[in-house]
Amino acid sequence: MEGIELSSYNTSPMTTIGILGTGDYGRALAKRMLRCGLKVVFGSRDPANRNLEAIDEELGEAKLSTVNDVLSNENIEIIILAVHHWNIESCLENFNAESSQKIFIDISNNEEIVKDESIAESLVAKFPGMRVVKAFNTLSAYAVENDNFGGSRRVLIAADDIQAREKVSRLCSEIGFESVTYGSLKAARELEAYPTRLMQGWGKATVFMLVVFFAWNIFVGVKYAYYYSTYNKSFPWETIPLRFMNKSICMTAITLLAFSYLPGCLAAFLQIYNGSKYIRFPNFLDLWLKSRKMLGLYALLFSLWHVIISTICMSPGYWGGWFQSTRITLPENTTGFTFYVSSRMNFRGEANISAGILAILCMIIVGLSSLPSVGNILNWKEWRFVQSHLGYITLLLATAHVLIFSFPYWIRRPSGLWKSSTFLSCLTPMITLFLKLLLLLPCIGNYVYRIRSGWERKKPSKSLLTTIHL
Repeated sequence: MEGIELSSYNTSPMTTIGILGTGDYGRALAKRMLRCGLKVVFGSRDPANRNLEAIDEELGEAKLSTVNDVLSNENIEIIILAVHHWNIESCLENFNAESSQKIFIDISNNEEIVKDESIAESLVAKFPGMRVVKAFNTLSAYAVENDNFGGSRRVLIAADDIQAREKVSRLCSEIGFESVTYGSLKAARELEAYPTRLMQGWGKATVFMLVVFFAWNIFVGVKYAYYYSTYNKSFPWETIPLRFMNKSICMTAITLLAFSYLPGCLAAFLQIYNGSKYIRFPNFLDLWLKSRKMLGLYALLFSLWHVIISTICMSPGYWGGWFQSTRITLPENTTGFTFYVSSRMNFRGEANISAGILAILCMIIVGLSSLPSVGNILNWKEWRFVQSHLGYITLLLATAHVLIFSFPYWIRRPSGLWKSSTFLSCLTPMITLFLKLLLLLPCIGNYVYRIRSGWERKKPSKSLLTTIHL
């Protein structure tokens, strides 16, 4: 960077920042800058009818002027465009970009995704020579104004002008934000598209979750209807909100948890088959791998739902097989009649609850590690241990929880396994755990490690194939 003085990037403690627009975002930025010792001058199209101090006392130190005064002020080097993007052009109609070295920070967003050209790029096209930096558009006004809001503290910056980008980066640091260089001004298209996306990547995972949940509800409903119609019993409609729903909820939870780890095993075996990591995965597997986080978080949601319902229903009336039976004989009973009351949990009940508690605790740890704020404090090895190794331990504990609950019923009625909801819900977890067990074998695990380290299995040469064929 020869010929560029690093000191020119620094903003002095009393730097004056211009802000065009007196809306929520402009006021939030102004309040933060004033707290950090910067001077702020607002540019408004109608300053006579604006009373910023009446809106917020903190803005009393800010000056209010016209748009043209801010644009022509030689003490202002950085101007923030805090107006709607359709008003920017009218605000700058008298501005000569070619003869000015002012830096304009565009914080606006489109209402919908526009792939052809970003707002920042259109400004450069309309005002040749204009120094435009895209920044702050991915932060909310609440996060800018209040440190306790809990939003992101990173400012993504895109610009073609390196000096302008560095100065904006220094400004971000002065007001307490972490700046991240996102690329050239062309990257502003992605920055502007970011706030318009709703739960990006969650769509297909949500559809799959709903399909699994409704499928288990239908299965359990048909099973209940068949059972009560066969034995001429009335259907207990009062149990639908808790006991009935709890069955489909817990089966959905373990199914989603298994499906969040199964694609990793399938990808490993596919790489073994291909003998290389450089062959692209099929589209369905690629999408499945990208949806693992969402499926795992949905599994955590359903698991917590299952824990709450199970805690409410924790009584011998619901789970008689988990409790010890106490025999009671009436002293004056001449018929010798005795009856049994379940009071304390037996070994099966306590083991089942213990496995479930350990599973949900491990799942919560895995879920928390997926949060950016938590993941940032973990190194790669720690993060991978939690997400992979602890994740499979969670799946093992969840499967053990179901096995302890249902295995006695499977032994008594082996012919009815095909219609057992607990057995069917355990198939995918057991297949996943079996595949993972195979991958842990040194002969297979080391082979996968070599492939993922860049090694490729050599294919036989054509001459060798011809010789073998002959």
